[in-house]
Amino acid sequence: MKPKNETVRRQIIDAATDLIIETGIAGTSTVKVAKRINGAQSNIYSYFKSKEALIAGVFDYHQKLMTATLAPALEDATSPKALITSVASALFEFATTHPTSIQIIAAFRAQPSLRHQLPAIDENDVFTKLFGLFRCYQQDGLIKPIPAEFLAEATFSIIVNYCNAKLAGEAYTSVLDETTVAQLIADLVLLRA
Repeated sequence: MKPKNETVRRQIIDAATDLIIETGIAGTSTVKVAKRINGAQSNIYSYFKSKEALIAGVFDYHQKLMTATLAPALEDATSPKALITSVASALFEFATTHPTSIQIIAAFRAQPSLRHQLPAIDENDVFTKLFGLFRCYQQDGLIKPIPAEFLAEATFSIIVNYCNAKLAGEAYTSVLDETTVAQLIADLVLLRA
């Protein structure tokens, strides 16, 4: 069997990413990806068994970028407030340096039919640690007793909406900064600061 070329695999991921941004998940196909990279559809299948595997590969690629940015933020978590501030800061950084990735992750999370196919929390060391910290802080009465997954989803949504508004140049972002957004998130999540 011929060894896989990581450069070609990345071209496939990049082309599929662009198509998902342009046409949505349903509008992305292996035929379109092959055309985008000027390759054969059969070449796509030598890297991904199916369209579903390709779509999952796209999500996995972008989520790994995000968790690489989040991992150091968890090391700075000396208190619930520090955790919220550090995670929010890391997500702002990620959204700024990888705007396409944040859009891809948000697109997948917005699809109810795909959410059950996304990796579980316990399949990722960064998320396992993050949610473990959330639960510990909840047991200590420092974070609201709302499911940690919902609080994390709300945090992610607020940051995505703010960053997308900044990218679009919406007027209100000139008077709203990341510190204010992080404080809004802290108010949402924490029982006390």
